[in-house]
Amino acid sequence: MSRRKGRNKPNATGRSNTSRFARLDFRLLTSAAYRSLPPNARALLVELAMLENGENNGSLYLSVRDAAARMGIADTTAASRAFDDLQSAGFIAMTCDAKFEVRASEISRARCWRITWQAAGRKGPTSDFMTWEPQAGTPAQRRMDRGLRALKSYRKAKEQSKMPVLDSRTLDPLLVPDEPEPVLESYTASTENCGFASHACVLDSATHTAVTMGTDVQPVEMGWWNNDRMARAAAWVAIINSTSQMKEMAA
Repeated sequence: MSRRKGRNKPNATGRSNTSRFARLDFRLLTSAAYRSLPPNARALLVELAMLENGENNGSLYLSVRDAAARMGIADTTAASRAFDDLQSAGFIAMTCDAKFEVRASEISRARCWRITWQAAGRKGPTSDFMTWEPQAGTPAQRRMDRGLRALKSYRKAKEQSKMPVLDSRTLDPLLVPDEPEPVLESYTASTENCGFASHACVLDSATHTAVTMGTDVQPVEMGWWNNDRMARAAAWVAIINSTSQMKEMAA
């Protein structure tokens, strides 16, 4: 309990002990430029946002090989294309090109980047992506259109309280009767009971029933141990016997 209470207290530098977070403004996430980005470019954008700590914007060193490893892909060409997509859309700007020296006294460095939605030193954020739009007929333009339509549908559904959630006000509560009434009679006639209406509730159950066809009453055993096929066969045998007896009496 003591650890949990002291988790948010400031440390020796005056900062709290809470975890850092990458700052991605909703204006960025809902912009047309962001909706036009392919998945690899969006993943690289998050990696560059993780490198920025509020003081080092403009000095974000990240090579293509390291970017591919951080993004979890093996194709360095795809990572290089993601850099190009972010740069052309105005999300990042290169502040220093890559430097690879053969001499041992020099230090090789990857390209250095600045994210445009954050301030860099005395220079405020430029947010170049806010005024950028892809060319018509390109895959980026089609991705942008699909993404903006999805956002529009989401906002409309949210304003009309039509979100697919459990606590939605558009869903009526499920009304379950306390004591559901059973169906006392069924008026659907069937050939199995010779056309008479069947009853769903048997008021007087017995181990046999009587078939009242003809002058004589022939009992037909119909217990729970007999299936429907046997019961129907017995009923038809009783009807045939009763018919034969009526013909003999008429003769």
